[in-house]
Amino acid sequence: MRSYLKLFFQDFLYLTMLFAIIIFGFVADQLLDISSVKKFSLLMIEMFFLALFSMMNAYHNDSQQNEYLKQKVNSYWWDALAQFLVALIVNIFSGILIFIFSQIFNRNILLDVSGILTLISVGMLGTGIATLFKTQWYRHQSLGQIGTLVFVLLALSGSTVGLLNVVEWILPPLSKLITTVQTEDSITRLLPLAGQTFIYADILYIISGFLYHENKKN
Repeated sequence: MRSYLKLFFQDFLYLTMLFAIIIFGFVADQLLDISSVKKFSLLMIEMFFLALFSMMNAYHNDSQQNEYLKQKVNSYWWDALAQFLVALIVNIFSGILIFIFSQIFNRNILLDVSGILTLISVGMLGTGIATLFKTQWYRHQSLGQIGTLVFVLLALSGSTVGLLNVVEWILPPLSKLITTVQTEDSITRLLPLAGQTFIYADILYIISGFLYHENKKN
């Protein structure tokens, strides 16, 4: 886990993006004159891309630096679990900081907790997609890159394209979260969707675990 954590922070991509999002959340009200709902929608999108790009960068660094370390790790599943736990830790850290500095605090603690959990689940979705298609840094580069682009497109447009309504339940639920927060009168309505998003991300991690386990055996 320590090794994967270092991969996030070593070249400052993650910290730079996080700092930029925090600054946006802090000044967006004054600069853009937008409501808290619209700002939170933008923060969800930014959290998604922060998690996606920082995890992709971590896997890129991993492919360049940790070949010897992986030879010393006896358990493939422990390595996969370490990746998941590091992603969870980083997303919790990011979600809390982004929400605090966004100044969307409410006297109702449940509303604040709902907002933070939603950001964390969106971040886990981003890291889950990066993990599913981390093959772009190891084998099948084109497949990994195309797969990432397709999933990002589906995550952003799944609830807005009428043709996809039939299969919306199997699509990354990011757009569903964004449309819901703009139509519902309370952020607590996001909790079930946030839970669904977190479970969706977990499924991506499980699929990638078995997928790359098979590739390693081959």
